[in-house]
Amino acid sequence: MATADTVLICGFGAFGEPHAKAWRRLDPDIELMVADPSQAALRRASQLGIAEDRLAADPTALMDRADIVDVVAPPAFHLPLALSALEAGKPVMIEKPAVKTVSEAHQLIDAAGLLPVQIGLVLRAHPLVVEARRLLSAGEIGELLALDGDFSGWKRMRADSSLAENDGVHFLDLMRHFAGSPIVEVEARSWSMLDSEVADDIVIELGFADGAKGRLRLGVLVAGEAEDAFVPGAVTTKRLTLIGRAGNIAIDFNRNRLVLSKVAYERSAGGHGVDPRSLSSRTALASTPEVLLSASFGIFRNAVRDGAPVMCDASQGALELAATLAAIDTSLARQFRETTRIDGARP
Repeated sequence: MATADTVLICGFGAFGEPHAKAWRRLDPDIELMVADPSQAALRRASQLGIAEDRLAADPTALMDRADIVDVVAPPAFHLPLALSALEAGKPVMIEKPAVKTVSEAHQLIDAAGLLPVQIGLVLRAHPLVVEARRLLSAGEIGELLALDGDFSGWKRMRADSSLAENDGVHFLDLMRHFAGSPIVEVEARSWSMLDSEVADDIVIELGFADGAKGRLRLGVLVAGEAEDAFVPGAVTTKRLTLIGRAGNIAIDFNRNRLVLSKVAYERSAGGHGVDPRSLSSRTALASTPEVLLSASFGIFRNAVRDGAPVMCDASQGALELAATLAAIDTSLARQFRETTRIDGARP
C-alpha cells in the first residue's frame, strides 16, 4: 500500500484555500505543503497553519517530500506542473481544464504511465450524481435518449479560459459520464451581444457514440435562478436533465435537488400521447464545495493507496474534453450558416 499522507498544493490563489480546507476535512492529520511564487499567497497558507518549512516559491523544493501533488495553479501552468510531478514519480490531481489541447493531453497520459492522475471535475462526486447514475442503471427512466444542460447566469467571465473551458467542461463531462460513451459530434453557435468580441451566449448540440443526443447552454445574459455555491456573488442556473424513454431525472446543482419524473408514451395520430405517471424529489443536504472537494480527494487517496479507480481519469477528463473543446471552437469559428429567411410576414 502506497502512502498518501503528505499533499503538495501547487498554486494558492482563489482555489488554494478551499483545497487546503477540503484536504483537512478528509483527514485532519494530513500534512499539507504549498508552493506558489507569490509571497502573499504563501502568507495566506501560513495563516492556515501550514508550517514555514512546508512553504516554497518553487514546487521542486518540496516535491521529494510529497505523496500527492494537487495542481491548483492557473490553467496555463497545469501541464508543466503536472509533468514535473509525474517525472518525480508523484500521483497528480489537476484542476480543470487539465490541458489546452489534444497534444497536451497525450503528453499528460504518456508521462503518467501507471501513476494515478485525477482531473478535478468535482461534480462527479456530488451525491445526486451518484444517485442519478443508480436510478439510470436501475432502468427508472428507461433507455437514455438525450441530456439537456443549462450552466449559465450572472457570473464573471475569466480572461484565462472561455465559457466552454471554464463552465462548459463540468456539464460536458457529466453528460459523458451519464451517457457512458464519448462525444463524437458537435454543433455550436454563439452570440456576442454585449458589444464584445467574446461570446457571451453559447448553445452546443452534441452526439454521443451510443446514439444519445445532448444540448448545453452557456452564457452570462440570462439571470440565474439561485445564488451560486461555488462563486460568491454569482446568480446562476446549473441544471442537468437526463431524458429517457420512460421519464426524466433532473438535477439542480444550486439547490442540491433531484427530481425523478416518470411517464408513458403511446403512439397517436399526432405523434405520441403522453401519460405522466409520477413525480418524486430528493435533496442532498450539506453538499457544499468543500464537501464535494473532500469527497473527490478521498476517491483519489484510495486510488493512490489501494489502486482503486480515480474519479475522472486523464483519458476522459483531459483527452476527450480537449478534443470536444477543440471541436466546439471549430464549430463556433464557421463564418457562414444556412438560415431560412421569412418573407411576406410584414403588412
